[in-house]
Amino acid sequence: MRALRSTSLLKSLILWFGVGALLAQEPPVYQLSGLVVSATTGEPVPFVSIRVGRTRRGTVANADGFYSLPVVRGDTLLFSALGFKKARFILDEYLKAYTGDTSQGFLYAVHYLVEDTIELPAVRISAIRTPEELKTALLNIPLETQTQAARDNVSPELIAYFLENLPLDPQERIKVAQQRYRDLYFQSTLRPVYPILDPIAAYRLVQYLSEKAKVKREKIYDYWRDD
Repeated sequence: MRALRSTSLLKSLILWFGVGALLAQEPPVYQLSGLVVSATTGEPVPFVSIRVGRTRRGTVANADGFYSLPVVRGDTLLFSALGFKKARFILDEYLKAYTGDTSQGFLYAVHYLVEDTIELPAVRISAIRTPEELKTALLNIPLETQTQAARDNVSPELIAYFLENLPLDPQERIKVAQQRYRDLYFQSTLRPVYPILDPIAAYRLVQYLSEKAKVKREKIYDYWRDD
């Protein structure tokens, strides 16, 4: 019975020290530093958006294509840049083939992005010398052509393509959030303004309606007045 207890205790100690040695060798968090270059030219790709899949972590490469980001096992990095195809970097697969020293928690990698070609339809440019020619050209555009162009520009397929391929812009999201907070602050702290009670605003409104009525009544369509 004592021999069985001694054997169990020895196995537990071996397992404990083995797990401790494994944890000592592999840090829980790695600092991944990398360089993003073009697979065609080998030149650095600036301002690449780098995001860790299914998380809110990420960063943006600098003008020289360099970035540094803390990562953990199981992370998958997504690279996106305008003019290049999206790329995926799986950390676990990279660690299996990594030959450097990982005990200090620092990793280094070079990423190659493949250029993506986008074909745009041909555009015809015509010379217009006078405002009259411009007015004539605008009036001669078929309504169906204008409607079709607008429909193409907001087609779900085109919007989905840009959402899939355009990189994320963290600075733009910060601006949207700041504007949103600003709007909420003004709505909660400032009284609403009623222009109808402002005599100057009322006078300008009446003047504007009078001019619109005059244009409609006398059919004045000359928008290129010298004054």
